[in-house]
Amino acid sequence: MSRKKRKIRKSSFVFLFILIIIGVICYVTLAGDGNFSNKIGKTFDLALENISKSTKAYEKCMDEGILKEENFSEELLAKRDEIISLYNGVNANFMYTDLESDYSFGKGEDSELYAASVTKLPAVLYAYKLADDGKLDLDKELTYLAKYKTGGSGIIQNDSIGTKYKLRTILEYTIRYSDNIGYAMLLDELGGRSVVKEYWANLGYDIHYSDNFGNLSPSLGNGYIKEVYKYYLTGKDNAKKLIQDMKVSDNLDYVKSGDIEVAHKYGEYVEGGGYYNDVSLNFTEHPFALSITSTLGLTDKMKNLFLKTHQLSIEFNNLYYVEKANYCTNKAI
Repeated sequence: MSRKKRKIRKSSFVFLFILIIIGVICYVTLAGDGNFSNKIGKTFDLALENISKSTKAYEKCMDEGILKEENFSEELLAKRDEIISLYNGVNANFMYTDLESDYSFGKGEDSELYAASVTKLPAVLYAYKLADDGKLDLDKELTYLAKYKTGGSGIIQNDSIGTKYKLRTILEYTIRYSDNIGYAMLLDELGGRSVVKEYWANLGYDIHYSDNFGNLSPSLGNGYIKEVYKYYLTGKDNAKKLIQDMKVSDNLDYVKSGDIEVAHKYGEYVEGGGYYNDVSLNFTEHPFALSITSTLGLTDKMKNLFLKTHQLSIEFNNLYYVEKANYCTNKAI
């Protein structure tokens, strides 16, 4: 049996019930027996009650339900498969997760590669949570010591050893510039990577550290983004700051498609296979997480793959919610 493509009309749901009300009123009018006023009042109240129940059912479906793939149109299935096909024969994996319904799909979702700087994100989020709880002072000054000196990404390496930074500045640099020295200073302040690992384990995520950066799977990356999104929804100042820095983080042009705002964290390691990864929170009308891991290095092939995945994921996300709205409308009637 072929699947029909569905097109949503936002006013159809309300319009249908208006027609029902009009029909009921006309029926009662024609069939009136002298108690017209009483009948029309009861009928109208009943119609309003039914509309209220149906509206609540629709909203609950939209808020909580997942549109199952068995209910996808051919168009939506084709869009999903188009994204998956990008990864055929490519040294890369990905995972898409709708952050409202938790619907996910991908390829190699649980396959781990070297995380590189993506692992800075869970450490920074943990630090902000501690600060919110009054357990960490963001105005505390940390000193750039010789033991932290390293190359790679970041801007602190341009400063003199002995320079002092407020912890809040270290957190900003660790996200915006993926600062390696700042990350090392942060880990020391937190008590080491084992403390970060324990925090995330309590949230249900298992970080596999081989060094201070460890490994990453697309499913773990989307887990990071889920927690970032939950934190963002609290409206706390530190949550807003984290998102603000992620929106202007380095290498944004490899994942930002069109006018859609993207909060992301990348990780790059040029040795041992040219690892390049990215985890992102995409602020479409219905936000989604997208994590991509690869051994493609910082190449045109990598850039094209990452951008194309984001572009098609936005298209998929929009169509998914068109079809979900239709499905929930039909279910609520």
